[in-house]
Amino acid sequence: MRLRKILAICLLNFFVFTLTSINAQKVYKPTWESLDAHEIPKWYEDSKIGLSLHWGVYSVPAWAPRLNGISYAEWYGNRMKDPKNPTYAYHLENYGLTFSYDNFIPQWKANSYNPEEWAKFAKQMGAKYIFITSKHHDGFCLWPSKYTDRNAFKMGPEKDILGHFFAAARKEGLKVGLYYSLYEWYNPLYTGKEIPYAGLKKVTGYVDDFMIPQIKELIDLYHPDFFFFDGEWDHPESFWKMKEVVAYYYNEAEKRGQSVFVNDRLGKGERGKHGDLYNVEYGYDNESEGLLSHKWSYWQGIANTFGYNQDTNLEDCLSPKQFIDKVIMGVSQNGNFDINVGPTASGLIPDYEQYPLLELGKWLKINGEAIYDTRYYDIQNEGDAYFTAKNNYVYAIYLKWQGEEFVLKSLKPVEGSKITMLGVPGELQWKWNETDGLIISYPNHKSRPTSCSYAWAFKIQVK
Repeated sequence: MRLRKILAICLLNFFVFTLTSINAQKVYKPTWESLDAHEIPKWYEDSKIGLSLHWGVYSVPAWAPRLNGISYAEWYGNRMKDPKNPTYAYHLENYGLTFSYDNFIPQWKANSYNPEEWAKFAKQMGAKYIFITSKHHDGFCLWPSKYTDRNAFKMGPEKDILGHFFAAARKEGLKVGLYYSLYEWYNPLYTGKEIPYAGLKKVTGYVDDFMIPQIKELIDLYHPDFFFFDGEWDHPESFWKMKEVVAYYYNEAEKRGQSVFVNDRLGKGERGKHGDLYNVEYGYDNESEGLLSHKWSYWQGIANTFGYNQDTNLEDCLSPKQFIDKVIMGVSQNGNFDINVGPTASGLIPDYEQYPLLELGKWLKINGEAIYDTRYYDIQNEGDAYFTAKNNYVYAIYLKWQGEEFVLKSLKPVEGSKITMLGVPGELQWKWNETDGLIISYPNHKSRPTSCSYAWAFKIQVK
């Protein structure tokens, strides 16, 4: 009898716990009001640095003209058909008129693909999360999608690229996400034109029977920590039905207790309006309305392209100093820096892309305290100094060495505050007055760590 009572109490507690857990889960509806109430994960706000990879069939021809400094080699399959674009002439000269984009698929072998090395590289450069193109505008999928044979499991590499990628990244403790293009350049389901399209299976509607099922397939197979959507610009959100997609993603993540996010590319004219994250690509106006108060990311390639461009000139690439300065400026204004690399067709990250990122990693080993887990300060910068904040401290990160005195009129330390420079042992002498503000002394005879040669961070207690 006593055993029955104990079992009954245990069962009752189990049902109460289960019901409480279910009730605790948020349920998101496919409305802007409901979706806009979703919060960006704290882990993303804390992380600051991520690694993005564009890799696919376009990595085989790997060419684009360097127009205005930006090449976008991943657009090869589109530009090779435009007689007004230099890619058209390049393709004719190197491959001929009858060589289609799909002829590149069997040439993409990915024989040096080593996601474990990619994940280790991401950690070396200081990234806390990583993401890859699951499907670009060319429609070629990097996973074994049951909705098309146009995928890397059935063609080309004959591997579940994403499966290996997720396993390797999570083994290294990285958050993992996906890029996914809503539209495809030449999918007859989307264009309405009957043209050869390798691997497409017979379904009726592009959005309802192909695109949405594919996104749900990715969610259910890999449980990504975030999505960077793209290719939305042809149609409004109502065409793509992205409110339904995002609600499904949020709700599935809630069931797993997973903190996720999506970007703002959800339909024509929707950028900067909805989504947990505003994507800013290659440039931003630091006075742009909404950027400071809404989480955003600065998304850029080291080599002025996303996909690998074999014609890259080293002059097109960001130097370590240029890159680190951009990271500091972006983080001071509530941004993350999602830096992109374009591996070769075999799967190797070019040295000219590795070098600036590894230099960033070295700099972060000394100065990461002023970047990770910080938030933007009331004032973003004063001259060459950019500010981040954490708890009762402000970090003043100087992009240029100031000599023996560093002057800040916008900061007043608390009385008795200790001021230090990250990476340098001991306290620094300082004084403050109404006229000059804060003056930090750094005598010439005091050594500086060589790994801080790009920027210098002072830790200042202000509360």
